[in-house]
Amino acid sequence: MTLPDVDTNLAVRLLRGAAGHPDRVAIRQGDRAITYAELDRSVRHTGAVLRRAGVEPGHRVALLFPNDHRFIEVLLAAIRIGAVAVPLNTRAGTASLRHVMADATPAVLVTHPELGARAAELAGTSGTPVLVADDDWAGEDPPARAALAAHPVSPDDVCLQPYTSGSTGAPKGCLLTHGGQYWNASTVAEVWELDDDDSGLITAPIYHKNAMICVVKPLLLVGGTVVIGESPRPAAIPAEVERHGCTYTTGVPATYELLLDSGEHQRHDLSTLRFVICGSAPLSDELGRRFADGLGVRVIEAYGLTEGGPQVLMNPRTGEPRYGYAGRPLPGCEVRLLDIDEMPEDGVSDVPEVPVGTVGEMWVRNPGVTGGYYRLPATTAARISPDGWLRTGDLAIADDDGWYRVLGRADDMMNVGGENVYPIEVEKLLLTMPGVRQAAVVPVPHPQKGQVPVAFVKADGLTEDQVKAYALAQGAPHAHPRRVWFVGDLPLGGTGKIDRGVLVEWAAERMNRMETT
Repeated sequence: MTLPDVDTNLAVRLLRGAAGHPDRVAIRQGDRAITYAELDRSVRHTGAVLRRAGVEPGHRVALLFPNDHRFIEVLLAAIRIGAVAVPLNTRAGTASLRHVMADATPAVLVTHPELGARAAELAGTSGTPVLVADDDWAGEDPPARAALAAHPVSPDDVCLQPYTSGSTGAPKGCLLTHGGQYWNASTVAEVWELDDDDSGLITAPIYHKNAMICVVKPLLLVGGTVVIGESPRPAAIPAEVERHGCTYTTGVPATYELLLDSGEHQRHDLSTLRFVICGSAPLSDELGRRFADGLGVRVIEAYGLTEGGPQVLMNPRTGEPRYGYAGRPLPGCEVRLLDIDEMPEDGVSDVPEVPVGTVGEMWVRNPGVTGGYYRLPATTAARISPDGWLRTGDLAIADDDGWYRVLGRADDMMNVGGENVYPIEVEKLLLTMPGVRQAAVVPVPHPQKGQVPVAFVKADGLTEDQVKAYALAQGAPHAHPRRVWFVGDLPLGGTGKIDRGVLVEWAAERMNRMETT
């Protein structure tokens, strides 16, 4: 058993290089540039503030922040003193956040001044103390050196408790460890060849795994610069890249679709941009090539999930791009595609995988996989095998050379008259049609087939009959969308992914109107 050690603390490891490059810029936000020395000092001071507020090792510290540098400072401070940081989704509804607060029972809720009223509302029923992180809240000298000492931890000690989106029930707290998060950050930096001359732009929500594991953690580890965009709008990305000389950014497919639609990439100098990352939702090969051509740089697809590492699959930074593939497993990460219903009592290591080229449910095992779901032993047992494999709930296909294509959630698969239909595959087909710019496919009930696909499409100068005829001619007959509805924009959830729940509701409303007319 590994004894607790200060050097194992994730916050200490992420800021270890500060002593060697104190004047290098760690965070940029607008006109503000925070050096590594300043970030390290702020983290120590913030830790002292949390200590004075009664936070002890193992306590939960909830964070309610927009995209702001103080989120990083508070998160690292909480981890440094041995507490567990609980990032809150600022775009979630009040009922969802109240559930998280009741479940996590944080010792304090730290918030940005802009969100002070909402924080007070969330804390009101529980009596949780609220700390408002204004510009100088942690600027005073710490009361004693002892209060600044980092807390020694073991690799398996929990440092983060993010909550899943709750798409399949109430949000669940994922227990992530010091050792696991260091492994993931260092491996991401290695595979993407990040260095101290890299600067990554964040416009997606900073509390989300996409921003944290693709930008914040690996860049701090290698001494790079985290750039926090002043606007969440994809159209603002080119101006931020030009202003700060960003070498990469991260987003979801809708991010780059909206960016190209804006035309702003043609009005700004993007010569410092080396690549862009696309994750959190499957990327079609058609969209990947269009994004790469439009931005003039490589698009790197990746796949992860909050409890899975978080990062699991990645495309490399070099070599021939393979758009439509989420990539290969990270070094140290194992992936298996299985076809089983119930969790075997002895684990899944000996369960045979589905044949290569066949759809299976993805199971992953790596040092970053969650140790379990907070206060949910039954859910933990159903999702994590006795031999440490996490059931992701996502479907995928593996090629002979170990590359994976992710097809989406198992729950999203449709059974159309006995034939399996995967929405992402239908969407990829529709995107090959000239004039189609975006497409999303969801199921609707059917009296004979059980379910059939319908499509919401953003397109130029096309009719419903033309889209349906194209899908019938180019794809499997059972998979063609029975109805096609044209929309100006597809609805997006809090993390920028297409909100399929909203589309299911839209489809039901449209089908009901058809039946009553």
